[in-house]
Amino acid sequence: MNMNFKAIWLVNFLVLISPFFSNANVKQVATPIDIEFLQLVPNAVEGNRQQIAVSESQGIKLLNEDLAVVAQIQQPAEHLDYRQLPNALNKGVVTTLDTNTGELLFIEIDHKQQQLDIKQRFKPKNSAIDALCLSAASHGIDIFTVDVLGQVVHYNVYQAINQVWQLTEITRFPVGPNVKSCAVSENAESLYIVEENIGIWRYSSNPEHERTRELIQLEKGLEVEYVDTTEQGDVAIVSPDKNVVWLWDQANKQLTQEKLPKNVAPKTVQVTRMGDTLVTNLYDDNSKRILSVQIEQVGNTDFPQAEPVESLLPYGQTESVLSFGDAADDPEIWVNKQTPEASLVYTTDKKYGLNVYDLSGKLVTSLPVGRINNIDIRYDVMVNGKSFDIAAASNRTSKSISVFAIDKITGLPTHLTNIKTDLTDPYGFCLSKHQRQITAWINDTDGRFQRYDFQFNGDTVTAEKTLEWTVASQPEGCVSDDETQRLFYGEEAKGVWLKHIDNNTPDKFIAGLHNEIAADIEGMSLYQYLDKHYLVVSSQGNNRYSVYAIDNQYKYLGVFEVGANWPEMIDGASETDGLAVTSQFLGAELPNGLLVVQDGHNVMPQAAQNFKLVSGSLLREWIAKRVPSI
Repeated sequence: MNMNFKAIWLVNFLVLISPFFSNANVKQVATPIDIEFLQLVPNAVEGNRQQIAVSESQGIKLLNEDLAVVAQIQQPAEHLDYRQLPNALNKGVVTTLDTNTGELLFIEIDHKQQQLDIKQRFKPKNSAIDALCLSAASHGIDIFTVDVLGQVVHYNVYQAINQVWQLTEITRFPVGPNVKSCAVSENAESLYIVEENIGIWRYSSNPEHERTRELIQLEKGLEVEYVDTTEQGDVAIVSPDKNVVWLWDQANKQLTQEKLPKNVAPKTVQVTRMGDTLVTNLYDDNSKRILSVQIEQVGNTDFPQAEPVESLLPYGQTESVLSFGDAADDPEIWVNKQTPEASLVYTTDKKYGLNVYDLSGKLVTSLPVGRINNIDIRYDVMVNGKSFDIAAASNRTSKSISVFAIDKITGLPTHLTNIKTDLTDPYGFCLSKHQRQITAWINDTDGRFQRYDFQFNGDTVTAEKTLEWTVASQPEGCVSDDETQRLFYGEEAKGVWLKHIDNNTPDKFIAGLHNEIAADIEGMSLYQYLDKHYLVVSSQGNNRYSVYAIDNQYKYLGVFEVGANWPEMIDGASETDGLAVTSQFLGAELPNGLLVVQDGHNVMPQAAQNFKLVSGSLLREWIAKRVPSI
């Protein structure tokens, strides 16, 4: 980089402030000594600057533009991170660590009234905190802590919607020992963690993302100490072993270094961007003072941002499946025709069997029938003059189709039989019904797709394979529009195909991948709005759901997400495998049906996988905004 610098020493009650901080050429202001952390807040009140100072000897102080103390809390502290409070004018939050008690402090700053107010205190049990960092989002303020055991815990601290201070765990994961500091870059969804003798690890700060890490390698043998970020995306790193500031370019993944004056051993760093200038406050371990450095002509740090996607929020979630790891897979909704609010959600645990939940997400019953993968339901099957409902699923344990009878009153299943297939690894599955014929469509991970026509004779269920074809790569999800005899099925790495069940028309490819839809293509289901049908498909690769108007030349309507319901502390859905949707009336609370999606990363707090429950009214409104009302 081509940059210019200005350096100012804070020494012995006097600090030299450059013209950057005032309109005068040089200004001397009395200030406390031994400040270890100093954060500039450039627009605290109507363009006026304030600074936050933290130290073991001086406690926590709010300083005005002249660096005079306007508010303070007399508690020795270390570490400092600051964020503005969402939807709260002239207010922010600072977090620090009480060095006497080991408590984490959350302090609300009223910049206009010049007040500091401790809102929360927290001390972890059986451990101690080594690092802490804040993250701001539309829902409020979160914090990441790293303890001496190398465990990261992600908490929600403040909810913007109701302005409530709290400490609710979202998720946790291990990172290893010897952590010195951390910082969050919101625009890149990145959590940076300093491991003292290694370097800086980058994790995703999004709790829904997979836990992978990337190393930002500095020179070997350095004792890396501190990292900080700006809201614009700058990332600054320091080590007392070298008199430089490293700047990390998140977009281009490049590390550059800017030299400091000689004999400077920077131990901490706080950075603030002012236009094209980066104000960098460093604690020099040699002089025991703050050095304020201005790095000028800093280029654009904007991280490429994806277009915002509308989010549908779940009203509830099911209890977790019994198995850990990748276990929950596919749901289906059984509609109780007599008592709609007593309808049930059938789901698969592909390490255990069948789970059935009520509409609140409570587990009703569970059947250990093997590694069933995908499930579907059909109604009013006539056998010996009697009508009943059935569920069926692909079973990878027995390489079969598992068939269940559903009690029309209670909705509870009874396992009838397993129908053997000649597939090596039965995978995706769905049912269709034409007149009285129930047909199963099942595929294999090797690309084979098969059709089995069911025959019911008393309590006996058999099936005959009547068709087989192959797709080029792995398929899974499928759904039948029984009214028009159309089968929609997915090829995970490619997109969606259409098969006409009642004739020999060649299969047609109707929807592929593009910048809004990423492999794998997984769950599929149909929703009805104004007598038209809409295909909902999970785009597992980018945590989205695409919608197609299948009665209007398969027109693509767009994508949505299932986001976090923060007031209820229900996390969103990510890496969704299966989904199910119905537009049928399910009671006063769900007049337009229900959307159920599998959640590949169940957090808030972290638990085994489950399924998120979304009101069908939200999906109906989403579709209504994109199609004509008549």
